[in-house]
Amino acid sequence: MDISKHAEIRCQQRGIPKNSIDLILQFGTPLCKPGGVIEYKIYKKNKSQIQAHLKKLIDRLDKIENKAVLISDNQVITVYHKNN
Repeated sequence: MDISKHAEIRCQQRGIPKNSIDLILQFGTPLCKPGGVIEYKIYKKNKSQIQAHLKKLIDRLDKIENKAVLISDNQVITVYHKNN
């Protein structure tokens, strides 16, 4: 997502990292505001959803440890278990 100069300055002034914007947009609740803009906000329910999502990701990470994917010409050609 493109970030305006104004938003970049506000991120710096308010100590909000740009990667936080991605989380807010991915998991936040959209709210229609005047002027045709949409506000994304993280509520407690969103926080719970994020935590559950992260727990699933951690479980998946545990399962894919020592696995590998081989790619050629931008296509997956095989997957396998790494022994080391």
